[in-house]
Amino acid sequence: MTNTGDFRRYSYAGDTSYAVEAFNLTRSSAAPAYKPDTKRDFKVRGNSKRKSRSQLLQEQKIGLRKAAVIGVTSLLTIAMFFSVLSTNAKKNELTHEISNLETQLAVAESENTRINSELDALVSMSMIDKYAVEELGMSKVQSNQIVYVNVSEYKQQRQIAMEKLMAETGK
Repeated sequence: MTNTGDFRRYSYAGDTSYAVEAFNLTRSSAAPAYKPDTKRDFKVRGNSKRKSRSQLLQEQKIGLRKAAVIGVTSLLTIAMFFSVLSTNAKKNELTHEISNLETQLAVAESENTRINSELDALVSMSMIDKYAVEELGMSKVQSNQIVYVNVSEYKQQRQIAMEKLMAETGK
């Protein structure tokens, strides 16, 4: 793929010097090589003072304290990391368990709704009437079938019957 700018150098058919300059191999478009400055001189100076044995022991104790502090800090950091990791794992486990229980609850509630609606359909008055007429062979009550009972008379008759029964048995 070429763009129109590439053909400009060839557009002058009669000017050969322009075309020759386009292929000049002595000119380079690359950046000059980077050469780092290596003139730094590092000098090692020896320690002319010698330390006493007590100074060496003191520095050794300080070094051990620093190493102990670093070790304890590292152990605490690792312990905190694993405690956070285990807390997150437990949280994820409990979240998954809650999700499962919520799903089971939703299924149970929908089943309850279905059963209640089925029960309502079975208990409706029209269903009871239909069952009584078709399955049990019953018919609707008519006015001539209604009998009224006087409760006080019934109680007196029952009382008299109980007394007779008691007299006959001898008790």
